Amino acid sequence: MCRVDLCLTPARGPLILVEVLPAGSLLTQLLAQGALEVWVAPGPKVARLLAQELGQGALLLGEVEGFPPEGFHGRLSLVDLASTPVAGKKAILVAPLLNASLLPGEEEVYVAGFRNAKAVLEALRGLKGLVLRPSGAPEPLLSAVVAAGFLQKRLSPDGPTTLATALLKAFPDPQEALFQSPEGQALHKEGRTEELARASLIGVDPVVPRLSGVRFFPKVEFGLTQDRYAQRFVVWNG
Repeated sequence: MCRVDLCLTPARGPLILVEVLPAGSLLTQLLAQGALEVWVAPGPKVARLLAQELGQGALLLGEVEGFPPEGFHGRLSLVDLASTPVAGKKAILVAPLLNASLLPGEEEVYVAGFRNAKAVLEALRGLKGLVLRPSGAPEPLLSAVVAAGFLQKRLSPDGPTTLATALLKAFPDPQEALFQSPEGQALHKEGRTEELARASLIGVDPVVPRLSGVRFFPKVEFGLTQDRYAQRFVVWNG
């Protein structure tokens, strides 16, 4: 049995953080293409601080209104990433919602979307006390809620109907769910519908990202408006 957390309640056991758009699918694709690790940063300033610590090989990815910030190597694009050499590199994603969807003290954390759903189901099906949390909770992204319903239905096929599984019935086609979501509409308006198609593919990334560390950035020491955290994810090998 597993439950879906829409309220950002501290998870006492293993947590699957679900995000499809804008950065969750990119995280799994980076690791599937051979990146050594992927850091999730709350904003460009923390990402640049991380890049200084990681060295010249760090790959900075993020975007503001569809364009990468100054000094970044690319935007959050599955299409662009397909032709980007990332094997052996350390990547940094600016992903505020994904970053803020984890609470201090949560250590057993995995990331899932449609692209790595098969690997997640195979690896985590037997875990007890499993919690699915859509990115953005307590105001979760629609695309993430539908993906969480997709996973919950397969992890607990005989479980009760939840908001997530009810939404899944309304959007039986993952690509349609992405297109109808506000985050999908934002990409559509930019002419980036291919991103939606690639994010809706099921089981193409054979990796399960797991949280392997958290870097704390005190506001006073680094000149930030508030204390910040960045999370490090690597491929989980069981």
